[in-house]
Amino acid sequence: MKKTRTVQKIRFGKKRGLQTTFINPSELEQLNPFVQWDHYTAKALIHAKRLDYQGHSGVDAVSYPVIGQLSHHDSTGSHVTLASGDVHIMTSGEGVIHKEIMTPQNGQIESFSLGTVLPAGKIEMAPASCLYLHAQQLPLIEEHDSTTKVIIGSYKDVSSPAAYSIPMTFLDIMITPYGCWYFETDPEQLAGFVYLRSGSVYISGNQLHRHQMATLNPSPLPIEIRTSRLGARIFIATGKPQLQPLLSSHHSVHSSPQNMSKAIRHLDHLLTARK
Repeated sequence: MKKTRTVQKIRFGKKRGLQTTFINPSELEQLNPFVQWDHYTAKALIHAKRLDYQGHSGVDAVSYPVIGQLSHHDSTGSHVTLASGDVHIMTSGEGVIHKEIMTPQNGQIESFSLGTVLPAGKIEMAPASCLYLHAQQLPLIEEHDSTTKVIIGSYKDVSSPAAYSIPMTFLDIMITPYGCWYFETDPEQLAGFVYLRSGSVYISGNQLHRHQMATLNPSPLPIEIRTSRLGARIFIATGKPQLQPLLSSHHSVHSSPQNMSKAIRHLDHLLTARK
């Protein structure tokens, strides 16, 4: 029997309005390089939902809507509307402010936000930048039991066109009932988690239910996911931990107090300029 990654903790998230948050700022060292995993959902909507300007620095922020549209506006001049299955990557660097408008489809909206720390050095404090990719640009790998969409990184020697600041893999996976999904990860990407959007899955003997997150024990071992009578849709992220201090403040993460202070001043300037 092959050894695979094991579950460290099952997380239920903390819901506030549209947003359910799964990573607490106090856990950054434990989950390094991951600093954010948020699930946005709402039903029976008539009008779009607006999320006002907020600032980020020192992180890569990934937006991935699965129901409805997500209109993104930020201080880099990036103004795009994401359809379901599109992806937007915002490398915040020295600081960026952004807002979103979520437009429902048949009264529903659903979107995910993933954040990872930027490596200390030039990238951490570089000017902010953005990348937008259509769903059709992201590869799909069809297998007997599953379909895997490569949002970031690689799977089975097939790579996403998305450039990213650190070694990281982000996958959207559909698994059939009584199926098995197996992934030999990049051995550098020791950190990882699994999020179950629908259905039910088993990871190293642990059952994961809908809207639960399983953080995995740090390991270079493969990941194996099994289903029973229910199929499942899951998200998996693995990443290389960054060997640097992690200081957090609101939506910013930096490697030194000096960089944090500089970024906060820059964000304050950007927010003041919006008024």
